Amino acid sequence: APVRHATLRMSPAERFDIVVDFSRYPVGSSVTLVNLADTGGAGRVMRFHITRKAADDSAIPDRLSDIPPLTPEGAHRRLVFSRNGSQWQINGKPFDPAVPHLRPRFGVTERWSILSVERHPFHLHGAFFHVLGRGASGPGPYDAGWKDTVEMAPGTEIHLAVRFDAYRGRYLAHCHNLEHEDMAMMATLQVT
Repeated sequence: APVRHATLRMSPAERFDIVVDFSRYPVGSSVTLVNLADTGGAGRVMRFHITRKAADDSAIPDRLSDIPPLTPEGAHRRLVFSRNGSQWQINGKPFDPAVPHLRPRFGVTERWSILSVERHPFHLHGAFFHVLGRGASGPGPYDAGWKDTVEMAPGTEIHLAVRFDAYRGRYLAHCHNLEHEDMAMMATLQVT
């Protein structure tokens, strides 16, 4: 269902469908979408210029889609995003594309708990997941629907329902902070 927000917290690669209502702004106004995490050039994301009045007969439906919930029936797995000296690791291991961190089963929904010692956007290639909760609480205000990226705050744990049903083979999970990704904070997943 649609959710009304005044701000939206996003991590790198996270996606949202957003509808903005400009009807309260007079012609000649400018509206700037800002990134509150930056005061420089990256803080000014996009500017909209209100150039004319226009009729709008569109409506947002009360129900956007039907997404059946994923119910974990398979393994419970844990991923810990950490740092050892200057090396970023997942579950205490450096990235090796030839050595899988996990071996999920094809078509089986698993429960994953991901713990982060710093701020990391967790990103999963080739599969989607549902956020079951954060710590001992339920999902956060931006966690509804299918996700492939989710932000983890420092020292928090997030619980996911994950299912790989596109193909059997290798997948990749990693931190989507560019610097961390470049320093190989990744895990190979071998789906059997």
